[in-house]
Amino acid sequence: MQYGLALLLAASLPLSGVVALAAGAPPSEQIQSDISTREISIQSNFTGINIVLFGSVDFSRAPSLDESPHDVIMVIRGPNEPIVVRRKERVAGLWVNGPSRTFSSVPGFYAVLASRPFRAVAPEQTLKDLGIGFAYVDLGKSEPPESTANDAFRASLVRLRKSHDLFKESDDGVTFLGRSLFRGSVTLPVNVPIGRYTTQVFLFRDGKLLNQSQSSLQVQKAGFERVVYMLAFNHPFIYGLLAVLMAVTTGLLAWTIFRRD
Repeated sequence: MQYGLALLLAASLPLSGVVALAAGAPPSEQIQSDISTREISIQSNFTGINIVLFGSVDFSRAPSLDESPHDVIMVIRGPNEPIVVRRKERVAGLWVNGPSRTFSSVPGFYAVLASRPFRAVAPEQTLKDLGIGFAYVDLGKSEPPESTANDAFRASLVRLRKSHDLFKESDDGVTFLGRSLFRGSVTLPVNVPIGRYTTQVFLFRDGKLLNQSQSSLQVQKAGFERVVYMLAFNHPFIYGLLAVLMAVTTGLLAWTIFRRD
């Protein structure tokens, strides 16, 4: 009876499961993650918001509660948009636009958090393949095509985004809470673009990628601000007409109130 039960169990498992069962191998480590909010509404009193990413390592092989062999990197990426980067040149005492480069898919917001310095977590090639960090973030195809001379344009774009608090890096932004739980937080600034954001959480051990998890959140305008935004982008003619009518009405009202008889 026991022999028949063992055969039935082995037949119901995939080949990898049978091998693991026969060898007594422990299950592979996996990562589970989530985000503190799935929707952010922007109104006139919006001053930024702090979001928390958290999760756990299933089947963790950490030797103790105070020591974890794992590393975690979190990437938060906002909606993409094309960006033109221009170089200013001085001509006859005046600053004019010089050479330019267009990047087709620049994230409106980009943040990377890690449990320790990125290059201590994984090799350069792994970070490049995954697009982790300012040096390797995917900005889409560029026109003219990207080259070594393009480094200055790319560096300028990253610098400008950082100055507006839209690009962030933190090599100590992820904290382990015990053996397998972890968390990290990032602040979305007041000028954060609206749209869908993706969050990716990568689990590493000894420089190797073990597993990854992904989720998303929506940033959108609400109330009167949403109406104005939808009109401006979806119905620009109506928006412009209403703006002119409002300006004319305001001017006539002011003239009526302050006119001298």
